[in-house]
Amino acid sequence: MAKPRQKASGKWEIGLRHPSLPQGRKYFTFDTEEEAVAYSQQWKLMKHAGLPPPRELLEPDNGYGSTRLSRVLGEWEQSGYAAPSQILTISTVNKEVGTIKLMEASYKWLQGYIQWLKVEKQLTPQSIRHRVQCLGRAIDEYLRNHPALVMQNPTRLLPKGYSAYSDTDTKLATANGGEAKVNVQRDRRLRAGEEEKILQVLSGYERPDRARGLQLQGGNALLTLFSLILGTGLRLKEAATLKRSQIDMDAKIIRAQSSKQWRGKVAFRDVPMSPAVHRALEAYLGTRSVLPAAWLFPFMEEEGVKGYRTVSSRLSGRFRIAFEYMEIMDLHEHDLRHEATCRWLEMRDAGGNFLFRLEEVNRIMGWSPGSAMAHRYASFRAEDMAAKLWQAGGGLAAAAGGA
Repeated sequence: MAKPRQKASGKWEIGLRHPSLPQGRKYFTFDTEEEAVAYSQQWKLMKHAGLPPPRELLEPDNGYGSTRLSRVLGEWEQSGYAAPSQILTISTVNKEVGTIKLMEASYKWLQGYIQWLKVEKQLTPQSIRHRVQCLGRAIDEYLRNHPALVMQNPTRLLPKGYSAYSDTDTKLATANGGEAKVNVQRDRRLRAGEEEKILQVLSGYERPDRARGLQLQGGNALLTLFSLILGTGLRLKEAATLKRSQIDMDAKIIRAQSSKQWRGKVAFRDVPMSPAVHRALEAYLGTRSVLPAAWLFPFMEEEGVKGYRTVSSRLSGRFRIAFEYMEIMDLHEHDLRHEATCRWLEMRDAGGNFLFRLEEVNRIMGWSPGSAMAHRYASFRAEDMAAKLWQAGGGLAAAAGGA
């Protein structure tokens, strides 16, 4: 029986012989000497019983066995198929598991990785899914490009709900000083009087109990941006990166470039202006001269801007400060898109009929036909539905009595 030897890395290596093996010998590495000896004994028993080695050991080593996930993730990043929003996730996953060999990335290993994300990292189920989906797509792409490598992608074996915290995960997370995380679904809508307060502060209002007001860089630009997003439902990037040529004041149309495209694809959609949005843009354009090819708003040309990511961070922070200045808590900029969706869905004509069909709302918001996104964004207030019931109280009472 071969005797294991310790490598410089601290692991134990053993070389086993068999006439069927490529070049008659194959080396195996283990974490401990005991594991190496146990495997050698098992190998000896198989040899004495006349059993052939496992089929995967009979094929020449093509280097796949030593491929690490860092290379797999790197090839996925360079493939051009990864969405821009995945690049940061690729980097994060690479830091966490990049040193793991591809052939060691089994289903059992993946289960341990997911539990580590829950217990040690305290991530939400959505964040866990982002990591696992990124890893799964990277492995899929690697297997497509290396057909000689035969293995099962472990991420495709995960059951539904794998990212949710089980009872065991909850107990482990609690014992580790944390807590079980759940996805937070945003359904925050503007409450009575909040829109007026925000318009007030973005117009330069200073609270008497504060030493100073907000520093509104760009003058009325943030005020107009708020009205534009609230009145149309444009995403922050779609609104902040508008060019003057994309605004047709005569046709009352905004030609928005979708921010949900990648791989060089550029797509536009036409968004109608409401009278309120038209007035806000008219007032804004009356305060400055903007050439057709220039940015509508000055945010992309501010000092220190190194791309849209800087602009996004700054604008989100400015909105947050403005909301908190008027004591409007737990409101995020993206909640304005939820509010706009609900307003499009609730909009009625003079006869009380709904003004837009669901397909039209999907088109306005930039969702594909038949998309369920409108249902996710729709946050109908119980107090509004109660008011409708009481407004129609007489008819409902008569109908109930007739039944």
